[in-house]
Amino acid sequence: MTRKLKPFMRRTYPSTTKKKQASREAQRSGANAESLVEQVATHYEARMLARIRKRYEPYKRVGGAGRNGMFKAVNIGSSGPDFEIWLSDGRAGLMEVKSRKGKRIPLSAVGDAQACDLTRMSYWGHLSLVLVRLESRWYLVDYRAWTHVSKRSLNADDLKVQGVEVELTEYDAPDFINAIDDAIEAADRYLDDITREET
Repeated sequence: MTRKLKPFMRRTYPSTTKKKQASREAQRSGANAESLVEQVATHYEARMLARIRKRYEPYKRVGGAGRNGMFKAVNIGSSGPDFEIWLSDGRAGLMEVKSRKGKRIPLSAVGDAQACDLTRMSYWGHLSLVLVRLESRWYLVDYRAWTHVSKRSLNADDLKVQGVEVELTEYDAPDFINAIDDAIEAADRYLDDITREET
């Protein structure tokens, strides 16, 4: 007599499942947002306004190419901000793109490696930007203003105060180059207000 065994089923807890689903959804939303930025980057370069280049995850090749042309690689570190930016007026820097379907974005959405690079760029006097999409609206924030005195996440109203809302191109992509100077001015105002409140 053979005994039928049930297949092993890993127990998943509702909270873990929700976190995984939220993480997958954020990754899909972020990939879509980055794709839109790459589309508008092509437009900017054709008009000689800017050169915007995607920065990919740091991987090291560990094996030769197989018959199908694929090879094995390992991740060698945390990724920095998503894009490098060079403007026709001589300014340059880094930009991180974040996208959420909800009404808020946590300040911690910018990871440690990204925050380190953005802080360094800002300290050195280069562009240091965060482009955020919330519920199909886009906002550009100078990284110096990616903070809040009491909140751990920002909503659309916060993003309008600490940065600026970005208009869309005819193809529904964010026209963020035209908003950079306004975002820097908004960050200056926001940081001045915080300094006045503290004194």
